[in-house]
Amino acid sequence: MQTFLTKTSVKKVVLLDHLLEKNDWCTIKELKSLLKVTNKSVLHYIEELSGLFEIYDGRIYLLNDENKRFYVKKEEDFPIYAIYLHFYKASYNYQLIDFMYRQPEKSLKDFAEKQFTSVSTVFRYAKLLGPYFERYHIDFQPYKLYLQAEEKRIRCFYYYFYWHSTRENIGSWPFATKLNKIESYIESFEENYRISLEPLQKRIFSYWLAITLERSKIVNISIHTSVKAVIELDPYFERLRHWHSETDMVLNNDELFFLYQVIYSFGIIDGNKCYENSYAAAHQKANTDSYRAVENLAAALRQEFNFELAVMDQELLFNFIAFHERSLFFYGNTDLFFNRSYQNEVLGEKPRNYHIINTFHKTLNQMADKQVSAILDNWEQLFLNYYFVLDYYGLFLSSFKPLKVLIQDDLHHTHRLWLMNKINVQFGHTYTFAFYDYKTKASEVDLVVSNYYFNTGDTPLVLMKNIPTERNWRQLGKVIYDIANQKDAWT
Repeated sequence: MQTFLTKTSVKKVVLLDHLLEKNDWCTIKELKSLLKVTNKSVLHYIEELSGLFEIYDGRIYLLNDENKRFYVKKEEDFPIYAIYLHFYKASYNYQLIDFMYRQPEKSLKDFAEKQFTSVSTVFRYAKLLGPYFERYHIDFQPYKLYLQAEEKRIRCFYYYFYWHSTRENIGSWPFATKLNKIESYIESFEENYRISLEPLQKRIFSYWLAITLERSKIVNISIHTSVKAVIELDPYFERLRHWHSETDMVLNNDELFFLYQVIYSFGIIDGNKCYENSYAAAHQKANTDSYRAVENLAAALRQEFNFELAVMDQELLFNFIAFHERSLFFYGNTDLFFNRSYQNEVLGEKPRNYHIINTFHKTLNQMADKQVSAILDNWEQLFLNYYFVLDYYGLFLSSFKPLKVLIQDDLHHTHRLWLMNKINVQFGHTYTFAFYDYKTKASEVDLVVSNYYFNTGDTPLVLMKNIPTERNWRQLGKVIYDIANQKDAWT
């Protein structure tokens, strides 16, 4: 957070966080104590937030009770990070990165003059960017405002930087190249490829096209001969060359190879099987690092879970190759502003899943060759992809010891069978159950579900009506969740 926020902006963000978390009236005395500022400062922050909320057409608003207490209300699906980004984008360091992209020939002194401030003040903030860029394996030289890394990594940084800060605002276009010009190139691309891209695919492509066109004027990208060899195995690469020749773009061969990688790795071509399958076949034929990473994934799944991944399915192969290829563009967490750790989120919500996937990561590394190990080193980014693979195929559940549930009621066997099935339908996608009937003691199971009360000792009891109500199902879901988390904690 400190990378992009001044001390005053941090206080405003803390204020907003507190009001949202409390979800109730909050007194000015409480806010004054929290922020360690005067009443006047609190009211100034409140006024700024109220003005900011006005642009969101009532989706979020601040109630002010005579400057004595305050309450923030918002729609459940309102993207609150849009508010945080307002403060981030107003910071020196956001503007400094934007300045670096737009005027790469300029220095820190030029930026300070533009901001009407001293070089020492700007440099103090710029130094915060050193460790920020370091976590992405990019070296930052503050005085020169220069990024040192492989060019594709720098371009990918700028892609995520502008994507995450402007994607929600459809009317916002952060690049110097006119949007209508970019859109005309994309229309020509669709004609050449005889496809129709989805709005999201067009927007992703537009960002990458703009960055490629603008960066190619100042830096020559270099594509390794082995990468070129793979792309040239794909006969559809000629369509990209033909598309380029029909436009007024002036890109060299390496830039076309780079664009081809982007189109396939960032989902721009998704949903068009002939192109996906052809690209996957080229990787398979060349035995690329990304293809071998998929083979390594299949081998690890076989060893850890006795599960056979359908690597002969070219569509699946393409998607798995693509996310490995994408991880080669940029090191680390792509959430540039909030730096969320999905590993920590899973550890907090599903500790057992966290331990399973980390054990799986060790197996992946043990089975990988040197080049595949280098890909797996980018685990902060790949974690989510591998997590989804295990979850999609239900492999987390296959590693769980089932939750032991005793169904005890005074009706009949048919009702117990019906209730077991209903519990599986409601919760079986998340939990694995082993059901027991009245012959089992309550002390031998994790949970008892019954339509009448009896003493179950230390084992939780959930009372269900013969025809369970929504409240019954909610209560059962909460108890199952609590028991599962306790079992996770014991693992």
